[in-house]
Amino acid sequence: MPVTVTIQCATEAEAASLRQAAAFVAEMHQLAHSAPDGQVLDLCEARALDQGRRLLREALRAAAQARVAAAGQKGGPPAPARAPAGRARRGGAAAT
Repeated sequence: MPVTVTIQCATEAEAASLRQAAAFVAEMHQLAHSAPDGQVLDLCEARALDQGRRLLREALRAAAQARVAAAGQKGGPPAPARAPAGRARRGGAAAT
């Protein structure tokens, strides 16, 4: 019997990652159910290593992309301020 799960996500990227994870889990269950006797663990493990790595790479890419996009909206990190010419230098001595 199907079960409905409702999850609230902060962004569309999070929602997409969760949909991919749910599809991965469903695929693993289907593979376990349809695999020949004696091959369930080997087939599921091989698929989990391949598809699981792909799922993690995609989630990492999406998270990094979101971080870059957020930094771009903020204008990036602040640059160091420079003292105007003729002001005190390091050690308190005035520039001449």
